[in-house]
Amino acid sequence: MADELKIWALDEEGDAKAVESVSGMKLEDILEDTLVRRPEMLENGIHLVGRQTPTDGGPSDLLGIDSGGRLVVFELKRGKTTREAVTQCIDYASALSAKEPEELGELIAEHSGTGGIEEVEDFEEWYIDRFADNELSDLLPPRLVLVGVGVDERAERMARFLRDGGIDISVLTFYGFEHEGETLLARQVEVEQSTSAKPRSQRLSPAEREERAQRLLQEQGLTDLFDSVCEALQRALPSLNPVPAKMGRIFYLSGRGGRFCSLFAGYPAISAGLALSLPAKAHSDESLLADLRSGIELHPWQHGGFAIAIANLPHWEEQQAEILGYLRAAAESWLDDPAGSINTRLREFIGSIPSGRVVTYGQVASHVGSAAQAVGSWISALPEDTDLPWWRVVNSAGGISYDDPERPEWQQNLLADDGVSVNADGRVDLDKYQWSG
Repeated sequence: MADELKIWALDEEGDAKAVESVSGMKLEDILEDTLVRRPEMLENGIHLVGRQTPTDGGPSDLLGIDSGGRLVVFELKRGKTTREAVTQCIDYASALSAKEPEELGELIAEHSGTGGIEEVEDFEEWYIDRFADNELSDLLPPRLVLVGVGVDERAERMARFLRDGGIDISVLTFYGFEHEGETLLARQVEVEQSTSAKPRSQRLSPAEREERAQRLLQEQGLTDLFDSVCEALQRALPSLNPVPAKMGRIFYLSGRGGRFCSLFAGYPAISAGLALSLPAKAHSDESLLADLRSGIELHPWQHGGFAIAIANLPHWEEQQAEILGYLRAAAESWLDDPAGSINTRLREFIGSIPSGRVVTYGQVASHVGSAAQAVGSWISALPEDTDLPWWRVVNSAGGISYDDPERPEWQQNLLADDGVSVNADGRVDLDKYQWSG
């Protein structure tokens, strides 16, 4: 078990003076914001992609992608018992691990751009740009990291037990110190990343993925059909950017967010031939799909949407004009930022709160399909000159709750300008002022 970390300051004469430690409670209050601003404090090469991201087990504190392209679930122990923190970390990781990689990518993209996290319009494209030799499946299984303040022997013991059982969990401990008016932070790895975890599937380079796809096409006698469809797609839409995949090819619109379409062999929902997936309805005009459906049979595509079966060359030639016409129209109506994105929904709802009324974080979260903590993080990250009426959002008791000591007074003054009174205990009377919208 690790001992409490201590540090000493040396003066010019070489005398050592113990540096006073900061209380765990004070450090816990600032740690998450600090880690979001400086993610390298968690580990080198980490990309934070989520903060208070909703999962089936509840909102996960921080999500990251490590230098190898693997998902990392960070759980901060603050205000929780050790058992709660470890259990929650496992719960969140298991909920995320149960998702298909594409579904996981959609979840991350939808809830990015809040609380100081970079906005990712299309996670799969973002991932491929940074990890060219990976596939999206390399995200899983996730690693687990429990982040705490000060020595916690129970957390170490539980993490070592889980690690020895094959779960890739590690423990990071931060210590805080006050020295000459500054707060110093020290990090110690109490339980290191597992070395006994099962080996992960070998990553394929783009060339290897292309080779595997060509082998699959040859085995199924689809090479000529595949080449013909790809050439027609590129002629009709010169802006398409093809990316090799193990089962075929994925196409993006250059400089635009979101996967446009895919052409795969061996897709389970289609018994023979190729599967051409259609643009996601969130990015394109849905009425176009209704027109296409009247003349061409559509099949369900993974995680929603539709695909067209292309059985052979005569079948393709028969459908080609109608399909390419639809794809051109879909490209012209393409939305880089779908109206259903979490950022758009937050802005629309908060912007619609009328003067003289307030809503709770829970109300906002329920309306936009997020978590109350994530809403709070998103609001706290807004610039000071934002035109959104953030001050009309309060906690479930009507309270004004911000870590910044100057912000409650600022919020109270803005509410007063709206005609909303704040009681002496810093609360708004929800029975009187709460908006039901």
